[in-house]
Amino acid sequence: MSIFNKNKTDELNIINVDELPNAENVSSKDTVDSDGRNSEPDSEKKLLMEFKNVSKEYKRGDRVFYALKDANLKIYEGEMVVILGPSGAGKSTLLNLLGGMDRASGGEIIFDGQDITKYSDNQLTSYRASNVGVVFQFYNLIPTLTAYENVALMKNIEKDIMDPIEALTEVGLKDHMHQFPSQLSGGEQQRTSIARAIAKNPRLLLCDEPTGALDTDTGQDVLKLLQDMSREKKRTVVMVTHNSTFADIADTVIRVKDGTVKSITRNEVIKDAREVSW
Repeated sequence: MSIFNKNKTDELNIINVDELPNAENVSSKDTVDSDGRNSEPDSEKKLLMEFKNVSKEYKRGDRVFYALKDANLKIYEGEMVVILGPSGAGKSTLLNLLGGMDRASGGEIIFDGQDITKYSDNQLTSYRASNVGVVFQFYNLIPTLTAYENVALMKNIEKDIMDPIEALTEVGLKDHMHQFPSQLSGGEQQRTSIARAIAKNPRLLLCDEPTGALDTDTGQDVLKLLQDMSREKKRTVVMVTHNSTFADIADTVIRVKDGTVKSITRNEVIKDAREVSW
């Protein structure tokens, strides 16, 4: 994991360490919180979510396999966070734990001051319904429903949702709202899935490889949309990807490997999404 702090000129210092807390890995000139975790990057930003020594384990016979082990991280409101790592690194496990779609085997997951690891099944359902929107790689739209109807479905999950027209307008699809998924391009289908996710006004927007099925130009448009939602709409966007190029457009980059959080860095200079190519 990395520990960062601001020096006298307000530049961020990044230190990569493999295990935290471990005082001998940190030089005396660098400061950290007393618990060894990342200090807050900006006193005006509100802490939305925190992992405290979170693990997810599976048993295979007599052996224990860790999909995630002793993860510590913080996510702040209104930021864009990119979780990077190869296949099998633990990215999806991390995303599922953030969204309350899976339960941790150990540790604490604090959301807005509440430890959701202690939630009952009904409480987790309410947490997902009220606070979490999910954007999938392959859209997951219902083919027999129009774009408008796909977004309006959110009323079955959360009663107090945005007007579907407003949500589709926000992603630039007002003129396509009566079209079926088969009549939409890949980028338009992904925009529809984003409209569906934001219709609940979620505090946490989780994106699982949202550009994986798109060409570069269309993917840039989708990334730009997500980035603008963070910058302009102050939504907290967390994106899982194996594409290291996307690290340049995020406020915070979390690198995961072999089930562990290897580093957490903050970008001083953030690229516009349309500047990246792959």
